[in-house]
Amino acid sequence: MLDAPPGVRMLSRDEESATLKRVSLRLLPLLFGLYLMAFLDRVNVGIAALQMNGDLKFSSAVFGFGAGIFFLSYALCEVPSNLILARVGARRWLARIAISWGLLACATMFVRTPIQFYSARLLLGVAEAGLYPGVIYYLGRWFPDNHRGRALSFFLAAAPFAGVVGGPLGGALLGLGGVLGLAGWQWVFLVEGLPSVVLGALALVYLTERPTDAGWLSAGQRAWLAERMGNEHRRNAAAQISPLRALGNPRVWLLALPQFAIYALGLAYALWAPTIVRESLHTSYAQTGMVTGAIALVAAAAYPLGGMPVRSVG
Repeated sequence: MLDAPPGVRMLSRDEESATLKRVSLRLLPLLFGLYLMAFLDRVNVGIAALQMNGDLKFSSAVFGFGAGIFFLSYALCEVPSNLILARVGARRWLARIAISWGLLACATMFVRTPIQFYSARLLLGVAEAGLYPGVIYYLGRWFPDNHRGRALSFFLAAAPFAGVVGGPLGGALLGLGGVLGLAGWQWVFLVEGLPSVVLGALALVYLTERPTDAGWLSAGQRAWLAERMGNEHRRNAAAQISPLRALGNPRVWLLALPQFAIYALGLAYALWAPTIVRESLHTSYAQTGMVTGAIALVAAAAYPLGGMPVRSVG
């Protein structure tokens, strides 16, 4: 039997493992898919730019500003979006986020001017804001503290996998220029935006709000998981503060600095890598996608290692 916090019923190691494996298989693939498409839809403008900038006569400055302005609205709406999520429920709000950003990603295929491009990117940021922290909140309702790191690492691996998928796919879609009267870059936005709408609809009917509602778990598994998570939440409640007080805490901003640096560098690479590869290596669209995808594969393979438990030595 496993040790458990006071007030939490005991399960054997095998029973606990079986319960959390079932939770993982039910929830994590869909959450992984949502984040993969979210990341893809925010950076596919980088591969689309190989054609779009020439067709629409966008300068590097116009493209860079439009690509980056997404993160202005995204950052401003993160906290409000998650306050709403806590009120209306993660299942419905995550579904809303995915459906709205998917539709806006598709709509980017209709931009013709810099202003339209900037507007589409701003609205995409508003729509997508809240997905990442919303999923972190959601995972906190399903995975105990000692299991959450592994679940989180699986979810986060979707970001580099977006490059693995998006590079070759985007390069292939650019080759569809002229089909049905659409340019290749328009096919990129259309084909890569639609799956987000589908996944959002699936989230609405497939995700379960809390362990007590999980009819796909046995009664004993539901009772144990609900009790375990409730105990952890009550134990942590004393340390909770309001969002405004948290934003006023210098430690929050200090911890945010390395995350900001990593995120900024990673996204700068994702947005500009296709252009740099094509101009440096003189590759075709398909070859450019394969090169960027291969680089992303290295990062994707390393992500799960971050969630492995650390064993003490000695």
